[in-house]
Amino acid sequence: MMSLLSVENVSFSYKKDVPALKNISFTVENGEHIALIGPNGSGKTTLFNLLAGFTRPLIGNIKLTGSNVRTFSPPERAKYIALVPQGVKINFPYTCLETVLMGLHPYQRQIQPESRQALQTAQTIMEQTDVWHLAAQGVTEISGGELQRVLLARALLQVLPTGWIGTGPPAQGRRLLLLDEAFSSLDIAARIKMMKLLNTLRALHCLTIIGIHHDMYMAFRFTQRILALSKGFLVADGKPDAVGNEDFFAQVFSVHAEILPGKGFLFVDTKDP
Repeated sequence: MMSLLSVENVSFSYKKDVPALKNISFTVENGEHIALIGPNGSGKTTLFNLLAGFTRPLIGNIKLTGSNVRTFSPPERAKYIALVPQGVKINFPYTCLETVLMGLHPYQRQIQPESRQALQTAQTIMEQTDVWHLAAQGVTEISGGELQRVLLARALLQVLPTGWIGTGPPAQGRRLLLLDEAFSSLDIAARIKMMKLLNTLRALHCLTIIGIHHDMYMAFRFTQRILALSKGFLVADGKPDAVGNEDFFAQVFSVHAEILPGKGFLFVDTKDP
């Protein structure tokens, strides 16, 4: 069976002779929930831009369902891949509802009024992400955490346009959601709720999710697989329980971790007081 995504010996550089990613290879199957982790500057956002088709690898190939991701036109690619980037700022005072409805643009003509069905679908997803009460409010007037949930709702509508209220057959695979620190401004309760929502959608619609995380608890608690980058290299790829050991945290993050069986891990400061 063909993989959803295939990354084949990919390298990338912003400057000559200064590689940002070095010989990266892995495959992603339909319905996986993957955490991409690593120190700042390890190449995580660069890899996301390559996966989304925004930039071209210096060496190697990235294939979506067997075809080079760059051969898809941007509107066609947007039907399969949605990216929530980090640090997004929207300066034009769109309402939150208008912002979420932008997720339907790949499926619409350039000038087309929103249907009752589209509005009902947007309402459902905004209720699921706890932002429906902000529908009429401008995105320039909401908090950073609220904006992150609005952008998540837009991305989910983009990859699951008919998967919410029975308006058509649910999407079964071939949909990839990329989340670049998408929950960094959320409180712990909201993070947990959004991660549970993602796993529900993954199970219902075979949605594939790759999220960049700096919150190790979220990465190891709610995802099925860990990909770790360090200095541009892929240094770990496996299930959370198999990857998360003392050697891993020392190698990737240069920290000492005490592993608590069945409970997770505790980062220990080994420096003298």
